[in-house]
Amino acid sequence: MKYYENGDLHSYLDETQGVLCWRDIVDMLWGISGGIEEIHRNDLIHGNLHGGNVLIENESDSIDTCITDIGLHNSIDKKTSNQIYGVLPYVAPDILKGNPPTKASDIYTTEICFGLRPKIINGTPEVYVQLMTQCWHSDPLKRPTASKLNIILEDWINAICDNPIPTKISDQFDIAEEKKFLDFKFHNQKIHSQAFYTSTLLHLLN
Repeated sequence: MKYYENGDLHSYLDETQGVLCWRDIVDMLWGISGGIEEIHRNDLIHGNLHGGNVLIENESDSIDTCITDIGLHNSIDKKTSNQIYGVLPYVAPDILKGNPPTKASDIYTTEICFGLRPKIINGTPEVYVQLMTQCWHSDPLKRPTASKLNIILEDWINAICDNPIPTKISDQFDIAEEKKFLDFKFHNQKIHSQAFYTSTLLHLLN
């Protein structure tokens, strides 16, 4: 397995102090969604995705990501117990209500990797807000599939990086980038010293 010099996503966000350009954010999400799509294509679900098992390497022209804890994947057809194992901030609400892990619950955690349902800050591109809230939807059936998510993020990368002609999407990210660096900060939810970000047995919500 390749060695990822920047460690996991939590470490990388701490290292950069949350100062990331939108291109890098979209690039990392695209890599994560591609990994989830591959897992789902094989009729598996991850069921325990969080920033601690997403590895990062900042390369010269892109950011490479890798999803780990492959051994924790579950077959879609596999019967599960009523116990929940995971990192609480990343567990989808449908799982906490006692439903089994699904592909849709993986989609929920794909967006949560960058923070615990953070407050949407002023200046965030509208297309990003729309996609993020779709992934967080309380109804699993209304979340996009991994394939759909991957296609959307690929389109964004092409619009931001490869298309010389401005588009509505690239314009939104350009404006957001200008605002973010004028403010000289990017919203990053720091890990509280007393918070637990390792997998553990959780209790169902009544």
